[in-house]
Amino acid sequence: MLKQINFNMIRLFKYSSLLTLFIVLNYSCSSNEAEPETPLSNAKAITSFSFVNPAVTGTIDENTHTIYIAFPAGTNLTSLAATFATTGAKVTVENVQQISGTTKNDFSKAIIYTVIAEDGSKQDYTITPPSSADILGFTFEDADQEIYWELKGLKEGVNTIYNAPMSVNFDTGFPILPVGAEVTAAGSNEESDYNTTGFTFTVTSADKKTKKTYTIKIPVYNKDTNPYGIYTPEQLLDPTYNLKESFKLMNDITMPPVDGTEYPLGPNYANQGWTPIGDFYSFVGTIDGNGHVIKNLTIKRGSSEDIGFISVLGAKGVIKNLGLVSVNVTGGGNVGALVGNNKGGTISHCYSTGNVKLEDFSVQNHVGGLVGINNDENAKPSKLSNSYSTANVTAGNNSYAGGLVGYNYLCILQNCYATGSLTGTYKNGGALIGKNACEITNCYATGKVVTGGGLVGFNFHWSAAPDCFWDIQTTGQSTSDDGGKAVGKTTAEMQTGTPYNSTWTSANWKFTAGKYPTLVGVGGQ
Repeated sequence: MLKQINFNMIRLFKYSSLLTLFIVLNYSCSSNEAEPETPLSNAKAITSFSFVNPAVTGTIDENTHTIYIAFPAGTNLTSLAATFATTGAKVTVENVQQISGTTKNDFSKAIIYTVIAEDGSKQDYTITPPSSADILGFTFEDADQEIYWELKGLKEGVNTIYNAPMSVNFDTGFPILPVGAEVTAAGSNEESDYNTTGFTFTVTSADKKTKKTYTIKIPVYNKDTNPYGIYTPEQLLDPTYNLKESFKLMNDITMPPVDGTEYPLGPNYANQGWTPIGDFYSFVGTIDGNGHVIKNLTIKRGSSEDIGFISVLGAKGVIKNLGLVSVNVTGGGNVGALVGNNKGGTISHCYSTGNVKLEDFSVQNHVGGLVGINNDENAKPSKLSNSYSTANVTAGNNSYAGGLVGYNYLCILQNCYATGSLTGTYKNGGALIGKNACEITNCYATGKVVTGGGLVGFNFHWSAAPDCFWDIQTTGQSTSDDGGKAVGKTTAEMQTGTPYNSTWTSANWKFTAGKYPTLVGVGGQ
């Protein structure tokens, strides 16, 4: 009996131990599951603003984002530390981070506190003493009385402003004044005034002790020397209606979400997102990104062809110095983040990140991370140079998919790379180019390819890829259909930090040990 009891106790202990172990393991696995990410906050307000010595509290106007401060007479305003509270992640003045109660600034003039939210968005607050006649800005309104263009950083005297946006309504221009200040103008506030002698106005401070005179001169548009400026998402529409003109981005642009909310950004933006520039018509002007980026570009047109930021780039079209960040682009044929169909145009110093997808509804079944198809127009080949893509590409049956270009038919292509992955049931895929029909030089690829080539998926018209390379480990491919001149290397060999050969020069490439080469003069790397 005693032996039986002991045996039962041992068996009970054994099973209870296993149960305890199972519970612990199960809890451990559950606790290691990824927590859902909390969206970054866009809060960016200053909720209080004051000084200890002298004891002064500012009045915050959230409508104009200004803070009015009445200092006692005789206060030395040139070195004061403000005490403030904010809902943002940090506060800066002229890019210097501010510590509440510690960082000193000159409050004898208008000063701008910039609140930066967790998500990176910003809000400016302008602080002005009663003696300030410093202009805070100058705005032009559109037909709906919304700000179409705002000039900042104006100084006393003549201010010559280049790169005005297209269709500025000059007679709606007016200054943003310090609290209590008044303005008198000398001019008719018409376009001819701004373009010739300039529009002049005088600001008198709230205490009537200071006067300053400003002149704004805006030279007329010139395609080569003074292209139209693009400052807002709405102004990105201007090239669509002016396919032969020149444009220049003047700041980074974040596109609104495609979530059912309508924005004045073309037909059915709420559900389909961006309408490609030209929408099947060739853009033959110039867009200079000026080193800036367009963020969160979304296009949902799964049954349409020639889909990208630009639909068709014509033989005289030029796109340069532009980054597309976090794109989400879907089309039915000739799909690329930047250009759907490049028909003889020139692309240089551009890049894309995010996701590009081909729904495969068309015979034009080409998709690339940057360009859908590089073609020619009137025997003029396209040009693509010093550009890259990290976008992940997804394609369906019978399609040609490339990390950079879907189908490179007639194109001078050099000094480019791609690192995005290729997935789907595509017919031919290459980490750089899906289908290639011309010579490419000084390019490389590293993106994962489920099936296809490490550099080129399908060689057409006896094309070649001299001085080109791919990573056989990261692509998962030991071969490339490129005429036999491209070379597959291991990751270590690709990351030696030295030029791959004499054609890989420091004018185009930067080499760093332990990393893949990066392009000189191209952002986002």
